[in-house]
Amino acid sequence: MFEAMEQFVRVVELGSFSAAAESLGKKPSSITRKVNQLEHEVKTKLLIRSTRRLDLTPDGEQFYNQCKQILQSVHTAKHSFVKEDAKVDGSLGIATFDSIGRAILVPLIAQFRQKHPDTKIAISLDNNLSDLHKGPFDLAIRYGRPDDSSLLFRPLRLMPNVLVASPSYLQQSAPIESPEDLKSHACLAFYRSRQHTWWHFKKGTEHRKIRIDPMLSSEGGTPLLMWAKAHQGITLVSKLFIEEDLKDGRLVEVLPNWQASLTEQDNAMLYLVWKPSSAQKPIVRAMINDIVEALSDRPKEFVQA
Repeated sequence: MFEAMEQFVRVVELGSFSAAAESLGKKPSSITRKVNQLEHEVKTKLLIRSTRRLDLTPDGEQFYNQCKQILQSVHTAKHSFVKEDAKVDGSLGIATFDSIGRAILVPLIAQFRQKHPDTKIAISLDNNLSDLHKGPFDLAIRYGRPDDSSLLFRPLRLMPNVLVASPSYLQQSAPIESPEDLKSHACLAFYRSRQHTWWHFKKGTEHRKIRIDPMLSSEGGTPLLMWAKAHQGITLVSKLFIEEDLKDGRLVEVLPNWQASLTEQDNAMLYLVWKPSSAQKPIVRAMINDIVEALSDRPKEFVQA
């Protein structure tokens, strides 16, 4: 039953049986069978399945939370022996995006070194994906499942994007009623060398692909956010980083009825990725635990892949 609970939790976290199967190296039919057996054992329906969606039933929501607590307890117990048997020291390299690094990873590393002072950590805030096999990095935080099947990975949380601007900019500019209206506005976007910049929009079954000619561009998300708050235009950023700005009114959502993304696939799942050769290092295991604890999340609704 423990294995079935793990697979059920992974299905909920990733939003589909196929994604859970891929992350666990199993067939989707095997995952489906395990979850069906789990529902039979607990004598209640846990998931509502449709052609495009998976939703937790009320009992499923409660059972999911209980499973998470049980799995976390086992995980903590298992790794408590690692702390006793192996000292957390040595060097560690982490690669991630600028915005995630500044907002989340930098303070997390400071807390990590307070617990483990005999460690040396190097961080790269580079929006270009680092090759973990060639570079000096043990871990990476990135969007989407890695294409390299030799890497180990774990889903962390959904990071939906949102289109935002300052109230002052919107008051002084033409109304924005559809994605096409963005063509006449000052857009702030990631720098793409010799590539066109596209923003993708979805509402129900309707999809739009808009080519953006940025007035200001940057390789990192931090400058884009600063420019937006300085009334320079409209940008597309992860909602996680601007919740306080939205709450305090420094930024407002643009086209809130549309789901905006940087890619056509709209893969907003954040993943922690690491090399198998690094997995046995106590410093790597300790950092993985801290990152998962800080970032792991699950939406209440999700789309089935």
